Amino acid sequence: MKTTLIGLFLLICITTFGQTQEEKLQERQNNKVEIFTSSEKDNLQVFVAEQVEKMKLSKDLEDDYYMILGYHTNKMGRLDDKNAKLTEKEMIAQFKQMIKKLDEDMKEILTKEQFEIHKESFSKIVTSVYNRNGWAK
Repeated sequence: MKTTLIGLFLLICITTFGQTQEEKLQERQNNKVEIFTSSEKDNLQVFVAEQVEKMKLSKDLEDDYYMILGYHTNKMGRLDDKNAKLTEKEMIAQFKQMIKKLDEDMKEILTKEQFEIHKESFSKIVTSVYNRNGWAK
């Protein structure tokens, strides 16, 4: 009987946790603001893939590059969430800090030549973000 009660309690906890997580995910999606259209995102992905190809990264290094890039760009993309309540100045300041952190992480894994390709290509993406948001550079 005790085992059944413990099992039932765990099932209720897991179900409640799952619903809470689902609600949080839904809330995040509702607060997300998209600055690029789906087509523009596709074009950005093609551009990044071309730049990564220029770097001639090993498969493992390419995986690391994309993981780091994805991590940082996902965080950058959440800066203008409706619930973030950041002023434009705060958003720009945090965006710049995130770019610095991205570059620090990339510098650790890339050669000097590869890092230069990364910097050059990512600066074009940054320019697009500034233009889309109407920010002065």
